[in-house]
Amino acid sequence: MEKSMSGFWGYLYGAAFKPRSTFDRLLKDPRRLVHGFKAVLLISALYTLTVVGLAITHAVPVVPPWVAIPAEDYYFWEIFFTLPVFVMAWILAAGLVQLCGRVFNGEGTFEDTLAVLGFVLTVPMFVTWIPETVMTLLFLAGAITQRELLEMTSKPGALRVFASTYQLVALVWYLILTTVAVGVVQKLRLRQAAVVAVLTVLTVGFIMLIFIR
Repeated sequence: MEKSMSGFWGYLYGAAFKPRSTFDRLLKDPRRLVHGFKAVLLISALYTLTVVGLAITHAVPVVPPWVAIPAEDYYFWEIFFTLPVFVMAWILAAGLVQLCGRVFNGEGTFEDTLAVLGFVLTVPMFVTWIPETVMTLLFLAGAITQRELLEMTSKPGALRVFASTYQLVALVWYLILTTVAVGVVQKLRLRQAAVVAVLTVLTVGFIMLIFIR
């Protein structure tokens, strides 16, 4: 049992429900960086599949894209840059944690930080990926159009509350996991880890918002 829980899927589960002990165990694994990279690849691949569905249904971004790509073509091009953006966000997050952690005399290595943050980036993204994928499947099945869904969520009601809530949950979860990870890897106190986590999450979140719609 212990061996299976130390594999990739065990780390993924543990990062979601027992992050501190899981990160401690991950740091002792010689394949920790491979596992972290696999986590980023997994969520990138899943999001890419969802984006393919959005491109097929000719969906357009709800929030106007900052990148100079026509809205009607945006999801087609996002198929190609979703993976690079996720990997870039992962590396950027690790670099920020290392840099900010040094202010508080952090002790973690860049490799250790990368390994742990692979799971930190991935786990909360499932909170947004699942409903967005269900929505995309409904579009593909012809059960509802994007315009109809937008009209429903624009009005006060359960759907609007749900749409706002799952995004907030993902953000808060990402912040909590980042704080825990920084504390474990950099050997920082809670308040110090929280400061580093907030700076990292805000910066990485801004970069992701530019590209991922």
